Amino acid sequence: MSFVTWAQSLAMFNRPLSLNVYLSLIFTLFVLYTATLRHWSTGALKQFPWKFIGLIAIILAFSYPFLSHDVFKYLFAGRMVVDYGLNPHIIPPNHIVGDDWLRFLRWVHTPSPYGPFMTILAIIYYVLGMGKFVPTLYLFKLDQIAWYGLAIFLIGKLSNKITKDKSKVVLSQLIFALNPLILIEWLVNAHNDAPMITLMLLSIYLLTQKKRLSSFFALTFSVGIKYVTIIFLPFIFLKKKFSTKFIVHYLLLILTLTPLLYRYSFQYQPWYVTWLIPLVAILPLFPLTYIVIAYSFGSLLRYIPFIRTGLWGATPSAFALYSFAPPIFVALIIFITRRLRRL
Repeated sequence: MSFVTWAQSLAMFNRPLSLNVYLSLIFTLFVLYTATLRHWSTGALKQFPWKFIGLIAIILAFSYPFLSHDVFKYLFAGRMVVDYGLNPHIIPPNHIVGDDWLRFLRWVHTPSPYGPFMTILAIIYYVLGMGKFVPTLYLFKLDQIAWYGLAIFLIGKLSNKITKDKSKVVLSQLIFALNPLILIEWLVNAHNDAPMITLMLLSIYLLTQKKRLSSFFALTFSVGIKYVTIIFLPFIFLKKKFSTKFIVHYLLLILTLTPLLYRYSFQYQPWYVTWLIPLVAILPLFPLTYIVIAYSFGSLLRYIPFIRTGLWGATPSAFALYSFAPPIFVALIIFITRRLRRL
């Protein structure tokens, strides 16, 4: 039996074991992650381990996006334009009958909810992949490594504007780079939140360099992938100079609240929490850092119903419990610990 056959059998026909494997995996990843951060918080690491992180990124980029179908919808938009001459922002995928790619898509009844720049990227990947499914998919996934690496670099640059301590800058980069939610949602599931957030970070950095026009263009591309980062636009046009710390705090607050304005059901997705991790990493404020790490863990718990049953059948309250119980628990532990220390 090949590994692929075994993996398919595990995922489709032995869901209890599959769930146990998944929970063991994410629990182990978070234990290793937090242990690594505690070890390097002493300031022993002066240089970011690019080779090690690069190796992890390459391995994960070649893995199959087993928890999400969104990447297939991105790429099908490019196929709709190139092969069918259709506008994916107006016409849903199920308008096309008999296309082999449709079996990989989940939301076939809705047009693309993403910006035009995302469709342009999809067209580029599709053309470079010669219209073939596997090359197109893995060109996109390998490109995710570039966005991931650029985000790490920009976090280092922005963190350095807040603290001049090299070891703290490296720690900020590690907080982001090794977060299991980032690794899974950006590199494995290949969500377009990676280019969206990275381009927003680039826009912030260019603004701190007083390059307003370049900052505007970077943000335009970010908004052209997903519209949510338009919240940064006022800073580019306001003449008042804002500190990097103020900008990051503002974005952290707005991007935390924005997804919560949705009706808490299927619309709220685990990868929305990846919007917060780069910003928390830039600061970093460790009580808040650990709360967001717990939030990352809770976000990955939202996949439990899908892995257990193959359906998104949990109630909104159950999804809320998965997401919010871990960060609330960690926040209470931090609060109680600090109160006890004052006694």
